[in-house]
Amino acid sequence: MPDILKNIFIVAGEASGDMHAASLIRELKSLNNKILFTGIGGPETKNEGAELLYGIKDVNFIGFSSVILNLKKIKSILLECEDKIKADNPEAVILVDYPGFNLKLITNIRKFYKGKIIYYISPQLWAWHKSRVKIINKFVDLMIVVFPFEVDFYEREGITAEFVGHPLVKRIDDFLIKNEKTNSDKIRISILPGSRKDEIDRMLPVLLETGNKFLKKFDCEINILCSPNFSETYYSSFLKDFNFNLIYDKDNSDLNYITILNSDLVITKSGTSTIECALIGTPFCVVYRTGKLNYEIGKRLIRIKNIAMVNILSGKEIVKEFLQEEVNPENLFKEGSAILTDKVYCERMKADFRKLREILTEKDASANAAKLIINILN
Repeated sequence: MPDILKNIFIVAGEASGDMHAASLIRELKSLNNKILFTGIGGPETKNEGAELLYGIKDVNFIGFSSVILNLKKIKSILLECEDKIKADNPEAVILVDYPGFNLKLITNIRKFYKGKIIYYISPQLWAWHKSRVKIINKFVDLMIVVFPFEVDFYEREGITAEFVGHPLVKRIDDFLIKNEKTNSDKIRISILPGSRKDEIDRMLPVLLETGNKFLKKFDCEINILCSPNFSETYYSSFLKDFNFNLIYDKDNSDLNYITILNSDLVITKSGTSTIECALIGTPFCVVYRTGKLNYEIGKRLIRIKNIAMVNILSGKEIVKEFLQEEVNPENLFKEGSAILTDKVYCERMKADFRKLREILTEKDASANAAKLIINILN
């Protein structure tokens, strides 16, 4: 590769994508420290030196209804990204998950853009919207996946996919080398309500009521893990009547992991955090609640039995999932109490977590992905 690479345009529209994009940028810079990055991302991507046109808060809409309500704004952002790519003509456009936006972007730019289009962290097309695979087949030059079964899925569709391992394995291994669980006289329970305003608004009040039920039964402390996408004031507004701890990961990027490691129970929204909890080894259950219309549409489109990736990868339900009206204090207290008091149940869950680590392998995903990208740009 030449010493100077003019530009790479990268799009990470969610908190987990921001984390993975940042790791990828770091590895790419280790191979060529003169690469310039522009695009959409969050605080971690920005910290790695990327010039952001928009932040995650500007583009992170959840559910069909939210997308429709913000369609004008989304189209405007999409057009600005297209104009930037046309003006800069970057050597590569790298997409990190976030399919609703990214698949539309690559469809539009292929009319004029002749550089490499690379998809890192596959959207869950195997779960729903399988028809979108045609867009991948037509426009993407390199598909990099982080789950082993995705290789077979894409091969059946005539697409070559490279499995590089999962980036969270190394990230969490590095964390665990430096950190150990501390002792406490109290049971520690942590709540992860998500990183999008819609899901936080819907679920956090129910999760706070659930926390109160634990306080009445157990000698415990309750932690609420906050997303840096929102201010501490936003979270504090929910906690006026609750004596819980706000964990706000502003200056210490490991703070959320430290909290999870030192928890005896985690209640988390479905998403990347389910893999994080499993790799750290902390027992948990999963919650998800969206608007009724969004749920009914999604239920008709989704092709898989489970929503938590740990269950999908394991081929069985190793953690309990609670959806929609199942997300209530009674259900969550019952499952949480079982985790806290039934040692056999808890140890079986931890044993399944260790098997999950084997499925994801010990590969250094970010480094492997960076090497593939450098090679395709040579």
